Amino acid sequence: AGGGTAPCGPAGLVTPPEILAALQLAFGGDLVGETGYDLAATRCCSAAEKAEAKARGSSLLYGELLPDGVTKAMSPERLGGSLPSAPASGSHGAVVLELGHGSGKVAMQVWMQYPQVSHVYGVELVPSRYAISAAGLRKLLAQRPEAYRQLDPSPVPATCDPASAGEAVCLQEQSTGRRLEFRCADFFAVGLDLAVRADAIFFAVHIPCKLFPQLCQTLAKAKEGCRLFSYHSLDSIWWSDEPCPFRQCEENVPETDMFSTSWSPQGYRFYVYVCDRMQKVPAIQGGLRNETFSEWQSLWDEALQKWYFHNQETEESQWELPTQAGCWRAQWSAEWNAHFYWHEPTGHSQWVAPQCLADLGWTTST
Repeated sequence: AGGGTAPCGPAGLVTPPEILAALQLAFGGDLVGETGYDLAATRCCSAAEKAEAKARGSSLLYGELLPDGVTKAMSPERLGGSLPSAPASGSHGAVVLELGHGSGKVAMQVWMQYPQVSHVYGVELVPSRYAISAAGLRKLLAQRPEAYRQLDPSPVPATCDPASAGEAVCLQEQSTGRRLEFRCADFFAVGLDLAVRADAIFFAVHIPCKLFPQLCQTLAKAKEGCRLFSYHSLDSIWWSDEPCPFRQCEENVPETDMFSTSWSPQGYRFYVYVCDRMQKVPAIQGGLRNETFSEWQSLWDEALQKWYFHNQETEESQWELPTQAGCWRAQWSAEWNAHFYWHEPTGHSQWVAPQCLADLGWTTST
């Protein structure tokens, strides 16, 4: 399905019609406001890309914020609270970073709709999805040559292997110097470094939990006042002894604060945070040995009258009780004739099952 956005309601705020028209000019009317699971950025993925994702321990499951969901995310009570009041000029304005930009529609909407933003930088790992975003940017340039011009992309950090930098494309608004940029790369190699100077970050993707510590290490360096829009609750993924500088934005605390998406036009729960180092006690308590996060869901098969287990990272299911959840692993002790539980990153072991494994059915006597 496609062609226009879902009804606004509490999961979105109305997107200006001229912004929708500009997005349709770049991507085509059928691709703006796609709903369901059969999206262009899902169909484009090759067998090789799917195999690479599986080898990394992830999947290419995909969805998008709808335009009204983006407008709500950028409201002053949420990400928009980090934007300056005056329109940007050249490099004087807000920097917005999108980690995992997919088709590029969210990044392009933010760039077109919010003149206070001087630079939107999107990074996408999957080449076929990056290709959709790059094609949209070039089509916008071809349709509006009097308004935009193509620039050389930003240089990659000196610490980055040039081979991992990937292809990039950059568009500049001629009247203001504002830039929209897309790069095809692993954002842990290129892009995440911008988190230290970004005013707003979209992180609406699911990444393997083994990468949480590295992500937290960088987010801990975010600039004061930076706003973060996250698929994950930071309470569940802050696997670091580094203090978390973020607190949840007040408007986002209620569980009813949802955002319109392709898979759930009526609203899906995301988390919005602000970097605030003035907190006397960090609102988000983390730690390397997080015991609550699990990539597994226990699901009931009505026909067979039994439970099975679904991995939300790999999108694979199994009947067997998983032996690993988060960074915890169930191990058998022949000496004690019982299972114990080992935390791989730290080497810590204990007899009591961590919550992530206990929720699946593990105990010391399993």
